[in-house]
Amino acid sequence: MNLAGPWLPRAGRGRPESTLAALGAATGAALAGAIVWGLIALLVHRQLSLIGLAIGVSVGALVARFRPGHLPTIVGGAAIAVAGCALGTLLGQVFLLLRARVGLPVILAHLDVVLREFPANVGVLGIGFYALAAYGAVRVPLRGRGRH
Repeated sequence: MNLAGPWLPRAGRGRPESTLAALGAATGAALAGAIVWGLIALLVHRQLSLIGLAIGVSVGALVARFRPGHLPTIVGGAAIAVAGCALGTLLGQVFLLLRARVGLPVILAHLDVVLREFPANVGVLGIGFYALAAYGAVRVPLRGRGRH
């Protein structure tokens, strides 16, 4: 007789599985990666889309740790990774404007202009790295799926 029921998390490698923990940790990693992306753009005066791959792999690793093999959570992690890349690009734009001595109130008042320039700042190469981030966020947990 199974008393655990569907409301209790299943044990996996000695730790409970949790979709909320997986997506929460993935969101934290994506936010941290976005901030790093923005700061690096500020320091080197360029958007380094390669950071997107690191965001994707770290999101994928966290999803694999907290909710291994759960396809909806893996897909959610991929969406979070791409959102982290987009936020990183946006922060890079804002940080570069701040460095150019454009005040934050001016930036916020003209956010429509900043967002209008967003696609040009992403570019084709950026879209490719966003796709690599999604791939990393999916590939890492799927690679570990066969080990359970």
